[in-house]
Amino acid sequence: MWSEPEVRALGPVLGRLQAALGPLDGKQALVLCSAGGDVVLDLAQRVGVRGRVTGLELNPAMLRISRDRAAMSNVNYRIDLRKAERTRLPFPDASFDALASESIVFPSPEPTEIGQPEMARVLRTGGRLALSDVIAPRPLPHGAREALRGVGLSYVCDASPTDFTSWMRKAGMADAKVEDLTGLVRPVWEARRRASPGAGQAGVFDLLLGGGKPLLGDGLLYVLVSGRKP
Repeated sequence: MWSEPEVRALGPVLGRLQAALGPLDGKQALVLCSAGGDVVLDLAQRVGVRGRVTGLELNPAMLRISRDRAAMSNVNYRIDLRKAERTRLPFPDASFDALASESIVFPSPEPTEIGQPEMARVLRTGGRLALSDVIAPRPLPHGAREALRGVGLSYVCDASPTDFTSWMRKAGMADAKVEDLTGLVRPVWEARRRASPGAGQAGVFDLLLGGGKPLLGDGLLYVLVSGRKP
């Protein structure tokens, strides 16, 4: 979805995700929907020689890419990349110190259907959960989803920040928090609109950014959800 310059511009989003996970030296981390392995490779640098990062990805092509990238890295011995299951995590209770699911900067083309209770199950006491997502707090206008897919935004979760807070608490997570990161993402969309060569995508950029009541920041939010297992 994003070009390399756009990924660099979205670095603050990944910084918030990293901060939500806390210190990882010597810890066991799980990355759900690990896509091409970018977040796995980043966390593998942070867990140190005693830590390990496991990545789960449903999409076979992305899994192959991430395995190839990991094999060429200097931290391959800290990484385990596996095919995901759609509705459950194939690990015993309390297997990990941290769990990340990143869907803003490096979204998987094939997200799982795993909810917060299952994520919380595999966390140890004190473990941290951080997930980023693109959400629609209210119904999107007719035709909006098709238009958004045309500019690469193929997945939007129908939920509000309050929904996510409630789901985290029901999963037994403490210190549940939802941060609105839309302001970090909006400049990238604005730059993309300025760089758009023709009028073919003008309508979707107006839908997102202006030309009426813009979706971004109201009907469409980029959020980071985090919590701790007590």
